[in-house]
Amino acid sequence: MFIKSVSSPIGFFDAFYSNKGLRKLSFLGRNRSRHPSDLKLQKSINGFFSLKGLKSLPPIDLQGTDFQLLVWDALCSIPRGRTTSYLAIAKKIGSPNASRAVGTACKLNPIPLFVPCHRVIKQDQSVGQFALGIHNKKYLLNMEGV
Repeated sequence: MFIKSVSSPIGFFDAFYSNKGLRKLSFLGRNRSRHPSDLKLQKSINGFFSLKGLKSLPPIDLQGTDFQLLVWDALCSIPRGRTTSYLAIAKKIGSPNASRAVGTACKLNPIPLFVPCHRVIKQDQSVGQFALGIHNKKYLLNMEGV
């Protein structure tokens, strides 16, 4: 496992890599990382925050339970500029009574931004929670035109 760093308009991240790819983005907020910069990942982050959107992803090595992997895969199908609900994701993965578990999987998402859990909102259209902070979720949704 090795660690690199990237910056974004919402703050800094440490990127944890296995031999297979990016395993985790750890949000540092406004605190700078002591690790070297990751220029390839920085290009992907810059693309995500630009109007161009995310064009290229680094190799990803997601680790989680079977349920979490199903949820994270469903999150990746939410188009930029769109939202869906925790309930809709639960139904999509065949577990219509698991909207709270979907919320927990979103909270435990190891690669926020690239696995876009910020695009999941409550059934009543309120923003809901976000591991990187509600203000950052609102920023990301606004940036994407939601």
